[in-house]
Amino acid sequence: MASSQAIETVLYSFHGYPTDGTGPSGTLLFANGRVYGVTGAGGKYCFEERGCGTVYELSPTSSGEWSEKLLYEFCSTGNPKTCADGATPYAGLIMDPSGNLYGTATAGGTAGIGVVFRLSPPLEQGGSWTETVLWNFSLDLTNGRGFSYGALNIDTAGNLYGTTTNGGSKNAGIVYELSPQPDGRYSFSILHNFSGPDGADPEYGVTFDSMGNLYGTTSQGGRGKSICSYGCGLVYELSPIGSTWSEAVLFEFDGVIGAWPISPISIDGSGNLYGTFEKGGGETTCYFITCGGVFKLVPGSNRKYVFDFNSGADEGTPHSGVTIGSDGTLYGTEGILGFGEGQAYMLQGSHETVLYNFCSAANCSDGLWPAYGNLIIHNGSLFGATAEGGSFNDGVVYSLTQ
Repeated sequence: MASSQAIETVLYSFHGYPTDGTGPSGTLLFANGRVYGVTGAGGKYCFEERGCGTVYELSPTSSGEWSEKLLYEFCSTGNPKTCADGATPYAGLIMDPSGNLYGTATAGGTAGIGVVFRLSPPLEQGGSWTETVLWNFSLDLTNGRGFSYGALNIDTAGNLYGTTTNGGSKNAGIVYELSPQPDGRYSFSILHNFSGPDGADPEYGVTFDSMGNLYGTTSQGGRGKSICSYGCGLVYELSPIGSTWSEAVLFEFDGVIGAWPISPISIDGSGNLYGTFEKGGGETTCYFITCGGVFKLVPGSNRKYVFDFNSGADEGTPHSGVTIGSDGTLYGTEGILGFGEGQAYMLQGSHETVLYNFCSAANCSDGLWPAYGNLIIHNGSLFGATAEGGSFNDGVVYSLTQ
């Protein structure tokens, strides 16, 4: 394995509670020359001293630096012990053509287990963004009880798609759709109830292909129970058939060839599916320890590995997916809390290059532990976030340039 360092630039170091965010998480959104994201803690409102999370915007300045603006601080309305507007967002954001931002929060709302929210830009320059709760997850299993860690997706009609880790008819998680109605409200429908053998605990959202099919991973479920108590996870496809959706299990992990796929699916121009798994790998020494790897599924054929993180200088344990470059190069991060400082890597075929080792600077001012979320590519550079490190140890947003 070759190792070469990309040049890292810290765009912003978070200050933490109560000044701004703590622990940036999820895939960043690059739109209109700005970066948008969420922090799972921070902000000045909450029933906890660390804050209940924020939505932020980073803008480049004429000096080449980036300035931060908090667009929203959660738990700012209603009872601070219940957070009716949501709390602790972990997934990234999406934007519609009108500039509205959409996301999920894992706590708060009427039942305390999270919401789907929309942030609308101000009508006048310098005004405030407005949050609207589109859906409150409930304790009723049939309505998608559970935490929504994955990012939303949106179609051309404005329908939103996402997952919850439990809830549904078998309490194994769901794929849901929120559809805008003429009165401004959203209707909620379950596209698929996971039952265990067909998947359980989908922790990330869903990805569209060009035909309108949805793809995702479940961290548990499947029939690989000889090693994994609740199944080792799988990759699934949902296809629209009239007014219903049909699920197909594309691949099941069994522990020996990987376990616990906890990543979104990325799709290349040939329809190949890519993602990561957190545990296991190509060697028996990786059963249930922090190795993991990257997988590739080719349409009409069996699963094909791209890379196993089980040797050399890589730290393993990817907890986000991969981003596909224009030449087919894969980019990602590895290392989660408690397992090394974290790295950014690229894969060209089966050849891995470590692009950057975090905590290379004094006091980890360059960032520590890559956040849960894919890297994004903009103007030839990679952008991401770390959950900790930085000038105040509350996380950073960074760019990497080769």
